[in-house]
Amino acid sequence: MEIRIPKTALVLLVGASGSGKSSFAKKHFAQYETVSSDACRGIVSNDENNQAASNDAFELFYYIISMRLKKGLLTVADAT
Repeated sequence: MEIRIPKTALVLLVGASGSGKSSFAKKHFAQYETVSSDACRGIVSNDENNQAASNDAFELFYYIISMRLKKGLLTVADAT
């Protein structure tokens, strides 16, 4: 099965931790197309698992997504 995605689209990969969202994104999308809430958590706290940093991480996550969409870029949101 092949799914065609427009060049300007927001793809949401949402699910439980460990369900394969990030693995799916790495397999099917280019490196910079995917915005990961875990990666944003790591950027703001040096620890992708630091749940105390989630508020700041999601602020960054939403900002990056909005900037990519503003530029008309395919954007994949990878979040729990």
